[in-house]
This record gives sequence, structure tokens and C-alpha cells, in this order.
Amino acid sequence: MRLARTTALTLLLASTAALANPAPYREYTPMPFYEPNVAADTTNTYRYWRDPERLDESQLSGDNQWKLNWKFKDEPYNDSLHGGHIALDRGEALYQQLNAKGRFAKCLGAKDNDLRGLRANHYPQYNNDLKKVVGLEAMIEHCAAKEGMTLLNGSYDNSAVSVYIASFSAGMPLKVDVSKGPLKESYEKGMKLFHTRAGWTNFSCATCHTQIVGLKLRGQTPTTHFGDAAHWPTWRSKDELQSLHVRFTECNRNAGVQPLKIGSQEYTDLEVFLNALSNGYPVVAPSTRD
Repeated sequence: MRLARTTALTLLLASTAALANPAPYREYTPMPFYEPNVAADTTNTYRYWRDPERLDESQLSGDNQWKLNWKFKDEPYNDSLHGGHIALDRGEALYQQLNAKGRFAKCLGAKDNDLRGLRANHYPQYNNDLKKVVGLEAMIEHCAAKEGMTLLNGSYDNSAVSVYIASFSAGMPLKVDVSKGPLKESYEKGMKLFHTRAGWTNFSCATCHTQIVGLKLRGQTPTTHFGDAAHWPTWRSKDELQSLHVRFTECNRNAGVQPLKIGSQEYTDLEVFLNALSNGYPVVAPSTRD
């Protein structure tokens, strides 16, 4: 009898606490069934843009151009020289300075100073020292601090180092395992956040990239979010080097949402989600887009 009274009292207290501190009300954009692979693109446009080497603008014209998902070849495009190449040179100089004793590369997870595949196969990752999931730019900030240099996540120099490191993965398909552990948790949180409505527009990320994809919005045509993470950081034609987290802040402002802190766990969860939806798509570095 005493156990029953104790259980009832516990349930009553829990119910009272829930009423006093209700979970915030949230609205969500309908969520499609996701597979963590670029080939699972929900807009059925992957067939047009799956091979970057054969991307042919003449395949589609007019209002169907968006189906090419020309993520790193938006006009004006010049493959021979753009701001991303300048950033790569800057990133190389900083990297050599940071890695003078080989500790920087080791901190990032490179074996024997070999950067090949580091971006494609190892980031985002769960870091045992930091006890959390991190992206490459977050680790660059962390490892640079160990060498006495401040490279804030989202800054030009941090992104430049990221571009340099990513260039050793250019052409390699992304591979992030979100089937278990902390990365699975981060992926699922990112998926939910991607579909959470917010701001005065009551938009979510998915509003543009699943509901009105292919339609006009402020003179632009939203494309699929599959394959999107493979070319960040990227050089924007408005003369700005942007990391993926910086792009998140820009999207937030455009949707009337207060941006979060660059490097926040919420943005990292989004980063994991979008990277998983780029699995199988090749890294592009340096890259450029509108």
C-alpha cells in the first residue's frame, strides 16, 4: 500500500511539474522519409546532377534549370580562378605555420600528416576529448588554440584552413556513418531541427528545400538539400568565404529567425544531417557559388 501511495505521489508531482513547465509549442514542416545518402534525393533530380564531370546545362532549360542543382557552378563561374583559390593559398600558409611540429595534423586526426580523405571520411565526428560531435571547422578552432593561434569557427582564416584540408578530399565521396551512437543522435536532432518552423515567416529549412523546391522565392529557385554539404566552405560571388554554419546564420536572418552561435550544437546537428544526405557525393574544394 505504501508503494502504491509513493508511486501515485511521484506521478502527481511529475504531472504538476509538466504543467508548470510545459514544452515550448513547435510547428513542423511535414517530414519525408529520409535515407542518409545523396541518391535518396526526395526531389528526384539527382539523375540530372549526380555526375559533376558530366553536368550539362543544356540538359534542361528555362524554368527547369533548378533541376540541375548546380550547387558549385552557379553563374558567374570560373573554374580557373576565383576567391576560393585565394582562400586555399591562405589556408595552406596558415596550416604550414600551425603544423610546424606536426601536432596540428595529429590533433585533427590525420595520420603521419596525411590529409587525404580527412574531410570526406572523418568529419563530422564524435571527439573523445571534447565529448561531443564536431565538424571540421570546430576542430580547426580547437587544434589551432593548442598551437597558440586563434581561428574562430566561421572566420575567414578558419574557413581557409578548412578549404585547404578539404582540397585533399576533392573528388572523394563523402562518407559519414549515422547508423549508431552520438552521430545517429546528432543526425536525428538535425533532421528534426531542419523541419522546425520558426521566425516571423514561420518557415523551416524544409519549407524551401522540400515544400517549395523548384518554385520562385524572392527571385531565387530553391533546390534540393541533398548533396549540399559536399562543397562547403565555399566562395560566394558576393565576395565572401562562407562556412556551412555561416550560411545557416544567413538563412536564419532571411527567414526572420534569430541566428544561433556559430559552432553551437544545434548548428552542428544540422551539419551532420546535411552531410549524411551528401553521402556518396564528391567533395568539391575549392568551390564557388552565387
